[in-house]
Amino acid sequence: MYKQYLKPLLARHAKEIIESLVHHQLHFYLQCDVSKVQFDPILPADISDTFRPIIDFILAGYTFESIEIWENEISFEAGFGKDNFASVVIVPFSAIIQLAVPTDGSIVRDACLFMNAISLFELDIYKDKEQPKHSQSIDIKEEEDELLASSKQAILSNPHNQFLKH
Repeated sequence: MYKQYLKPLLARHAKEIIESLVHHQLHFYLQCDVSKVQFDPILPADISDTFRPIIDFILAGYTFESIEIWENEISFEAGFGKDNFASVVIVPFSAIIQLAVPTDGSIVRDACLFMNAISLFELDIYKDKEQPKHSQSIDIKEEEDELLASSKQAILSNPHNQFLKH
């Protein structure tokens, strides 16, 4: 229910941040749901098959200069693969997951300006896997158990945390 109200707000917010970055000539990183991105011309399979559900773009140099902002999407030119295959990338603002800018001389490498957590729920991370729902829940449970055990081991390996063993 909350999605219908928040999705347009988050898309508008992403657009406004991008407009400001472009206006001030600030290069940035864009992370988005690859299933909602269009490429013109379409990328060769040997390139597109390597993409994960979330794709990152660095908007700097010529890519930054080629940015066009439309009502519901941003477009820019980018090169892909070892041969720098050129394509126009079209990203709906609603598909943007994160916007970040590089930082200079800071403890953090990048500063996140925008995060659309709702779009993460819409990712189709199992699109290439033919797993039944039950199998997926078992795999997720096993992964959670492994992460918990790893985290517990890391905490208990610190000599100052020995009191937690009892």
